[in-house]
Amino acid sequence: MAFALTQGPLAGAGAIFALRTPRRQRLLTLFSGDGLALLGIQPGRLTIVETRTEVDMLRAGLEAARCPGVAGVLMESEGRFADYDLTASRRLVLAAEASGACIILLRSDAEPRSSGAQTRWTIKSAPSVALEANAPGYPAIEAQLLRCRGGPAGGRWRLTWDSEGGCFRDADGRAPLPGAVVPFSRLRTDAGDDGADQRQVA
Repeated sequence: MAFALTQGPLAGAGAIFALRTPRRQRLLTLFSGDGLALLGIQPGRLTIVETRTEVDMLRAGLEAARCPGVAGVLMESEGRFADYDLTASRRLVLAAEASGACIILLRSDAEPRSSGAQTRWTIKSAPSVALEANAPGYPAIEAQLLRCRGGPAGGRWRLTWDSEGGCFRDADGRAPLPGAVVPFSRLRTDAGDDGADQRQVA
């Protein structure tokens, strides 16, 4: 989730809607005001919406993406998510292109599937690098770009969280994740696949 929240317009201004269906999820994302602040996001920008069904979540996400002043829409799903098909994903992409919103779909415990998403990522935990005196290192993840419409895919990065900069940096901490490889301003739809420690963003 932290990787998703640092992408594109989400780190700027505007409202952010987080949608989910609690009854279908074993591990709900718990948002923290302090945690959002570390990501450079004012907690007041976030609205959490819980829907009865995944169809309702898709409908609500589409309506939110069409609204002016909305910076991003995050939807969480676990399992197959049969209602997220090519038609539904293309509607979301068209809404995002019209409004400029960033739409991210996080899919956990799910197989990759065809969609109109601009990009598809796999995110999983990675070992941290120990600090001086063998102190515990900063949180680390491995990000792999599986698909990028109109650009190269297949890149893989080992990233470490920089709490002072509010961003992920490469594993040695020398440079931010290179936007030249994937211009994050282009991200419109993300989907995530997460097992015990893995999530795909597509």
